Amino acid sequence: MRLSYRVGAAALIIFAIVLIKRHLDLIQDDAPVLQSGWNFGSFTGDSSLSGSSPNNAPSDSSKPKSSKPKLTGDSNSNGYANGNQKDDALASRPIYETTPIIVPNDRIIVMAKLASEDTNWVASDLNEWRNIIYTVDDESASHHTPKNKGRESLAYLQYIVDHYHDLPSTIIFLHSHKDGWPGAWHTDTMAYSNVDSVRALQTDFVQRNGYANLRCQQTPGCPEEIRPFRDPPQPGKTTERVYAQAWVELFNNTDVPEVVAVACCSQFAVSKEQVLQRPLEDYQRYYDWVLNNRLSDDLTAHVMEYSWHIIFGQEAVYCPDAYQCYQDVYGNPYFW
Repeated sequence: MRLSYRVGAAALIIFAIVLIKRHLDLIQDDAPVLQSGWNFGSFTGDSSLSGSSPNNAPSDSSKPKSSKPKLTGDSNSNGYANGNQKDDALASRPIYETTPIIVPNDRIIVMAKLASEDTNWVASDLNEWRNIIYTVDDESASHHTPKNKGRESLAYLQYIVDHYHDLPSTIIFLHSHKDGWPGAWHTDTMAYSNVDSVRALQTDFVQRNGYANLRCQQTPGCPEEIRPFRDPPQPGKTTERVYAQAWVELFNNTDVPEVVAVACCSQFAVSKEQVLQRPLEDYQRYYDWVLNNRLSDDLTAHVMEYSWHIIFGQEAVYCPDAYQCYQDVYGNPYFW
């Protein structure tokens, strides 16, 4: 009888041990696991983990903050037994490779258009470029100029004035026509295509040179389109007759060149660095001149057509060899 009591007691003890062990296992499984949000860059004596949740939600100051987890071997308030251990720990921290952040689409096409013109081709065919298109004859458009003056000139200058402090690296100033004759007669590709010319543009050359005329054929415009002091004036050269006075008003000096020449026709690319070579006040003065001068729309546009290259750092006569121009601007001396 006494033996049966002993066997029963032993069985109860074993059963109790099993229950206690299972209970301890459950407690261990439910224990909170330290999140991996430990900042390897914050090994300072007064730093601690905030009570924020893993998803970076704002912390609740009413909740107690957990203390900084100690590293193995901690024996003082800084979490290091001595200076050598601290140095060893810092040296053993993981080193991660980093990838530099590249601003996407750090280039833009700036364009002027009439409300009646369809420029959807820019976004569909040149979607690797950002774009901003100013409607010059509709003040209800999302981007517009105050009035239709100087053809594309006011839109080009408005972009620079509005975005002087946040310009992308490369800016193309482009007409609203896509391709074809006669609308795009001055575009240097076999199909007179602005899409083809933009796709072929060598942006590294734009960055090196600061300015790139998208037309390489030298006529019209070179070798001496404007002679401000020609006497007597050449018949039909109306832009030439007003250029000297326009120069004084635009550039605020009387150093009018004897000859001004560049291949037409106000389609070009510039770098951010080149734009910033002039202060914002200069572009504001050009903008005010285009907006308020008493010249006709056509004359205003032609004065600017033969001034853009000078504004962007080139000599008054900018007529590079056509083959060299095609090589520099489009990467192929026989591009056209």
